[in-house]
Amino acid sequence: MEISLTALLGWLSAALALGSFFVRTMIPLRAVAMVADLIYIVYGIRTGAAPTLVLHVLLLPLNGWRLIQMRNLTFKVRSSAGGRMNLAMLLPYMSHTRFPAGTIIFRKGDDAGAVHYVISGTVQLPEFDKSVLPGELLGEMGVFTEDARRTGSAVCATDVELGTISADKFWELFFQDPAFGAYLVRTIVSRTASNVDWANSTLESAVDSRLSALGVASRAAG
Repeated sequence: MEISLTALLGWLSAALALGSFFVRTMIPLRAVAMVADLIYIVYGIRTGAAPTLVLHVLLLPLNGWRLIQMRNLTFKVRSSAGGRMNLAMLLPYMSHTRFPAGTIIFRKGDDAGAVHYVISGTVQLPEFDKSVLPGELLGEMGVFTEDARRTGSAVCATDVELGTISADKFWELFFQDPAFGAYLVRTIVSRTASNVDWANSTLESAVDSRLSALGVASRAAG
C-alpha cells in the first residue's frame, strides 16, 4: 500500500508528539516539540487544516523561546555553582537589624528558623574559629540539617548589621531559583569540607601535644 507524503508527515508528527511524553528533561523535550511543530505546519499547509496550522505556528516560537530560556538557565546555574553570587538579591526579602559588638546572635543547638546576611561588621563562629564577613550568609547550614538546629554559635566580633529572612521564605527561594540553589549547595559543601579540615587539624594538634607530653613524662620517669 502506497503512503502519500501528507499521510507520512501526519504519522511522523504524531510519533514525535507521542515521543515527547517519554523525554525526561526540558531541553530535549523542547527540541523534539519544535521539530514536531515544523512537521505539523507542513502537514497543515498540505491538508488545509487551518486549526492545526495556526496552533503549531503559534507553538513553534513559544517552544523556541522556552528552549532558549532553559539553555540560559543551565548556563546560569553552572556559573553560579562554579563561582560567587551577589547575595544582595536577598535583601528585598529581609528585615534589617543592628547588633552591638559582643552580642550572641544564636547558640549551637538553637532552632534554625531564619538565615542571615551580613551587611556590615564581622561575626565570629567560636566553635570553628572562623569569621563571617560582609556579603556572606550566616546560619544557612542549620536550615539544611535534619532537625533544623544551629550547628554552631555566632557572636558579633564588631558592631554588626544583619539582614534576616525566615527559613520558609529561604526554602521558597531555594526551589524557585535554581542558580541560587546551586550556589547554596556549593557553599554548604565547601563550608562542610572546611569544618572537617579544621576539626582534623585540631585533633591532630591535640594528639601531637598529648604524645609530646607522654614522651616528656616517659623520659622523666626513666
